[in-house]
Amino acid sequence: EFVDRIAKSMEKISAKHREILVLRNIKNLSYEEIAVILKISVGTVKSRIARARESLRSKLGDDFK
Repeated sequence: EFVDRIAKSMEKISAKHREILVLRNIKNLSYEEIAVILKISVGTVKSRIARARESLRSKLGDDFK
């Protein structure tokens, strides 16, 4: 059930946020590898991941905060 809720919530966040979470949490890439793939700085990778995780948390609802 939890995995299903995550998957449904991932569909609700922006493509940019979904992409960076997939690269980090599913493909287990480093910040540096993600920066090269997306052609952005490591600092941008870190801040985007933080924003993407917050967005995902908000979609999951209060049960997972």
